[in-house]
Order: sequence, then C-alpha cells, then structure tokens
Amino acid sequence: MKNKLIQLSLFVIFISLIINPKIIASSMNESIVVFITILFPSIFPFFLISDLLINYNFHAILNKYFSKLNNFLFHTSNSSNFIIIMSMLSGFPSGSKYIKTLYDKKTLDIDKANYLITFTHFANPLFVLTLTRKIFINSYIPYIILFSHIFSNIIIGIIIRPKKKEIPKNISFSKPLNFSKALENSITNSINLLIIILGNTCLFFYISNLFKYYLKLDGIKLVIINGFFDITKGINSLNNINSSNLFNGILILSFLAFGGINIHMQVLNIIGDSKINYKNFIFGRISQLAISITLFYTIYKLI
Repeated sequence: MKNKLIQLSLFVIFISLIINPKIIASSMNESIVVFITILFPSIFPFFLISDLLINYNFHAILNKYFSKLNNFLFHTSNSSNFIIIMSMLSGFPSGSKYIKTLYDKKTLDIDKANYLITFTHFANPLFVLTLTRKIFINSYIPYIILFSHIFSNIIIGIIIRPKKKEIPKNISFSKPLNFSKALENSITNSINLLIIILGNTCLFFYISNLFKYYLKLDGIKLVIINGFFDITKGINSLNNINSSNLFNGILILSFLAFGGINIHMQVLNIIGDSKINYKNFIFGRISQLAISITLFYTIYKLI
C-alpha cells in the first residue's frame, strides 16, 4: 500500500512537470537561492570543522571537560558529550550525522544512539535568529523562540534518560589522518550531505508550490503547508501574512520541533543503513512540539 501511494505521488508530480513547467522552474530558482544564501553558509562550515574535529579526537577532549555536567543531566558520558554539544551549535540534521558517524566508529552503542537521536534535534542558532528577526523586528521574541526550542530538547533528554548513569571513562584516541587527507574526506562528507539537503529542499519547495497552485492556497493555510514540507519556506512565508507575535512564535516553534518532511528525509537518509530507530526521532519531535510551545507561551505571557 505504501509503495503504491509513493508511485501515485511520483506519477502526479511527473505529470505536473509536463503540464506546468513554470512551477518547477520557479521552485528550483527559489530553493537554490535559499540554499545559497541561508542553508549553505550556516551549515557547511559547521559540518566541515566538526568532521575534522572528530578526526582529531575532539570528542575525547570534550568528554574530559563536560563529562560531569552531561553525566548529571543525561546520565551519559564519553562520545555522547560531543554529540549533544555540537548538535546544539551546528543545527539539524547534524545530531543524526554525529550519532551515525560515532556509531560507525564503534564509540557509541545502539542503545545510546537511539536515546540521543530523540533529543539532539537542534536548529542552528544563527539560522533561527536570521529568519525570525525578519518577522519580529526590534523584538526579544527570537531569543524566546531559540530558548524554548533548545530547552525543550534538554527537558526531553532529562525525562527519558537512562536510569543508571554511564560510568565515565577515558576515550581511546585513534590515530588521526594527516591534515590534507582529513580535509579532503571532511569536504567530501560535508558536500555529499549538502547535496542531499539541496535535493530535498528543491523537491519539497516544488511540492509545496504545487499545493499552492492547484489548491489556490494563501494566507495561513499556505504557511502551514510550506512549513510542513520545509522549515525555511514555512518561516519565510510568515512575512506575507498579518498575524500576532504569539501566533507566529507558536507556528515557528511547531515548524522547528517537527522539522518538516525535508528534515525527516535527511535523517532517514543518514541513519537508513543502521539499526538506529527512526521511531525514536518521531517520538522526540512530537514531545518537543508540546514542550516548546508550552515554554514559549508561558514566557511570552510572563514577559
């Protein structure tokens, strides 16, 4: 049944390419501009440097300084520290990328990987502030949104943490590749992932534009459809409607917590050939949706 639904959807998209080629042209232009101006500058440097850091055993160094804090909050230690901290800084889908990388290196077991993928879904802080400042001009609301998004994940990590604390231990240092080879590998890995992100972005920009064209969507309905398929398109389209700051904040947090179909496809692509459970990721997104909105609403009303 699932395969037939996918086949039907792809056939409809294929026919639409023939019937109305203008939509695909405008969608590709729009998605490539977003990728070049927003996604690539905010994602590529983090992916490149973090990959190099893993090569030079930076996860072992982080373990030394953050082991006590993470062990207290999440009952984790060792490589988990690197994943939690770097996913906060880099933004999605980096959490899944780091989990898969360290799982493949056998410095992370499957139980820990499934636990971490539940709550390491963090948006890049620059990405959030850049997009939301256009909507909330001269306002503190972008910072409340960012805080609610980050802290909701931390709450999830604490609630579902393992009962027993992981015993901290020194991580063995693997022999790093020489810098030129490590740089080549990191660039290749980062570009490959960015190509997947670009491809997903192009596809889901096109699908959301099909909904807009054939269903004659506008206003809030269009914003929701855009955000359901792609976070960036959803948040950007809020500039075209007149709604309250509270409503806009809740909608933005909903997009960030859910991740959009675009992010889900990226995560599935990253973890697809492993035993890491996608259901854990889904559970985390639903939980984060409820917690982040509650946090934002409470802080907004208090301030």
